[in-house]
Order: sequence, then C-alpha cells, then structure tokens
Amino acid sequence: MHGTIVGKFLSIFMGLVLLFNGISFGKPSDKIKITYNFANDTMGSAAGSITLEARFDGEYDLYWGDDDNDKLVFEAGKYDVTYSEFATVDVDDGKGTAEIQSFTAIPEGAESVLVYKNSTLKATQKLPENKITDNGDMLYRFGALSDLHYNRYYKTLGDDALATFPNALNFLDLCGVDFVGMTGDLSNKGERDAFENFHKTASKYDFPVYTCTGNHDVNGGLDADSWHEFINTGVYTDKKADGVVNVASNNLDFVYAPEAAKGDVFIFLSQTYWSYNHEDSRILADEQLDWLGEQLEKYKDRTVYLFMHTFLNNPVDGENLNMGEGNIENKAGVSYDLAFTWGTPDEVRFREYMHEYKNVVFFNGHSHWMYAMQKYNKNLNIADYNGEYATMVHVSSVSSPRSVKSDNSTKRTENNMKHSEGLLMTVYENRIVVNAVDFLTGQMLAYATYNIER
Repeated sequence: MHGTIVGKFLSIFMGLVLLFNGISFGKPSDKIKITYNFANDTMGSAAGSITLEARFDGEYDLYWGDDDNDKLVFEAGKYDVTYSEFATVDVDDGKGTAEIQSFTAIPEGAESVLVYKNSTLKATQKLPENKITDNGDMLYRFGALSDLHYNRYYKTLGDDALATFPNALNFLDLCGVDFVGMTGDLSNKGERDAFENFHKTASKYDFPVYTCTGNHDVNGGLDADSWHEFINTGVYTDKKADGVVNVASNNLDFVYAPEAAKGDVFIFLSQTYWSYNHEDSRILADEQLDWLGEQLEKYKDRTVYLFMHTFLNNPVDGENLNMGEGNIENKAGVSYDLAFTWGTPDEVRFREYMHEYKNVVFFNGHSHWMYAMQKYNKNLNIADYNGEYATMVHVSSVSSPRSVKSDNSTKRTENNMKHSEGLLMTVYENRIVVNAVDFLTGQMLAYATYNIER
C-alpha cells in the first residue's frame, strides 16, 4: 500500500451535446439526481456541465472516484497523493449546475463521479466506458514552476523560498521528472544571493532546472555576471550541457532539446526590460523576437514549449483584456495590472507568433493567481481561444499564490506559506496532461487538471 501525503510540509520532510448529451444517472442518495452533459465524445475529456437535483440545498463537491468509488489518488513514487474536488455545485431551490472548463481532464484511474456534502459521500455514478482515460505509455515528465522570489516573502521560518523551492522539487523528484522549467522571478530585485540560493538548491537534484528571467530579476538591470555564474548551469559555457542546442547572441535565451523529450523542444525567452502600461513599454528586444521567430519556424513541425515570464492580455477583439489566460477580474475590478502591454511593437510581434505557431505551448507566470481563481475567469489557467492561438498555460507561484476572497473583494491576498503551486506535466504520444499541484497541502488540483491534444 502507498502512504498518503497529508499536511503542509510532508514533502519537505520526506527529503457530450454529442454522445451523452443530457443523460441522467446515479442511484439517488438523499434523492440526488446527477445529469452529466458531456460536451464531446473524446476519451478523457471532462468538458461539459454537471447538474445536481437534491432534496437539500447547499454546496456539493464533486470528486473523481476509482473502481471502488474511493476518491482517486495519484501515485508519486511510493506515496499516494489525493486529488482535490474537480467541481463544486451550488444547489439552490433543489437544483444547481457546474460548468466544466473545456480543457479539463478525467485523470487516469477515474471510473466514477463522487458527490460529497460536508465531507460525507452522498451519491456515486460510474463514468461511461468511452470516457475512461487510457493515455498509453508515458514518454516523459517535466515540472513547470514560477515566481520563486527569494528575498520577498517571509514567515516565521525566514525567507519562504528557502522552504518552498526544495519542497516543490522534492515532490517533482518523487514523480520522476526528467527536468524542470521555470518562467522566472527567482528573486525580488535581482540580488546575487537569490541566484546563489537558487543554485544551491537546484544543483542537489539529478535533473536540470532551467529558467528564463522575470521582471523582478531584471529590476534595475540584470546582474549578468551572477546570472551566468549560478543560473542555467551548462547553458552558457563552451561545453554545453546535453540537450542545449542553441544559445542566442544575448547569452540569455536558449533552446533545450534533450533526448528524453523525444524530439520536443523547449525555448527559454528571458524578459530583458521591466516596462509596462504606456505606449513606449517594452519587455523584449527586437533581436530576441528575431531569434524567437527563427526558432519557431525551425521547429514548427514539433511540439515547442516556450517559457517566458509575462502573459498576454486577452487577444480576442471586443473582450475584456484582463480576462485572458494568466489573469482575472472580479466584480470589484481587482486584476493584475502588468500584462504584456497591448499594442506595443514587441507585444504585437509576440502575439502574432502565438497566432501563427499553434504547435507551441506557452508557459507564463507573473500574476501569481492561484489555480482556484479560475472560478472568476474560465481562461485563467489554460486557453487557446477556440484554437486560434497557441495553447497558453498559467504557472502559479511556488512561494506566494494570490487570491481574492470574493467577487466583491477590493484587494488581492498573498498566501505565502499557506499554498505553493506549480505544474507536473506528463507527455504521451497524442496528449499532454497538465496536473496543477499544491505542494504545501500535498494535493493534485483536479479542477486544474487538463488535457492538451497534440
């Protein structure tokens, strides 16, 4: 039997519309009726809506269950990691519905839907056979992290990053990742000791941890000497690490194509300016965009994972700019105000690349929004805007995921040492599975578990 990961710090210390439209099912418990309208007939896709009819009003949490109707768990080495709820239904006047985001995955091993109220199991139902997930053999795994921020967040134990970073890497190590990619903001103000602390932790693992810069790393100008001494070991030296196939002339941006990735390519594009929200704003140099265009064209027939710190505003004409991937806006108007500035020359070119090269999976961080904030914007965590753009994936913060308490909250809340979030990516021949993780609570976040078809 596997152990179960519980508690905030355990991993630190353990070193259809189509086929099933409108089908009602489930043996009622407390007279609960479940109707799952799947948006498609794709194996493993949870997209659609779930309606509950119940005698008692209130919130009902939906979990994935195994073949014994126990809550599904994820095997991380010798440990079993629990999945969170994948949706919550607010039943009012006997009925309620939850919409399931279009990318949402039914994890492997899930065979049933479990309905809980106040931590008590109220109803179960087996999934249709054609929905049960079988992704085949795994090709490789990698982690995606962001916004570590040494020297910025402190609780009783000191600099929080000294605990949250190894904790996250310990978890990813248990999961057998081949490497970890990060979208920057390792520091608060580009301090040398932040880069040194990063190196001290990352170098303890058998897998490489590669990153681009974020806006905080270039705050006041990048300390290039410290960056090259401590960050991306084996990238900037004459003798390149295995898999490093191209380093740009700025000696920052690079292409990583390890043998483990089976032909897939990773591009790390560093933000070189902190400049937002005016017509002359810029975060990327023209030479970087020239280089990026060359790499994207060269690898247009492969899966390309692009790591860059700052997210785009919503690229859909006429829609709220803040309601794109990477951001939210609640009814009180709280959002993150430092997106890639709409309409500036570098933003226009970058956005055009994301429109042209749909083989790209673009990872970005920056806003720190917790994955649960998806309830305010269905596109927060993942979006491709109806297939018109590359798939864009939000990477929450390792050290301080942010939240708003309600639609009417007028400020955002920092959650350092309460939550620590990132991604476990599992790649199969025809699919990429995105598992959002809370490394402190020791949970796979089922509401932020997604499929990317390829």
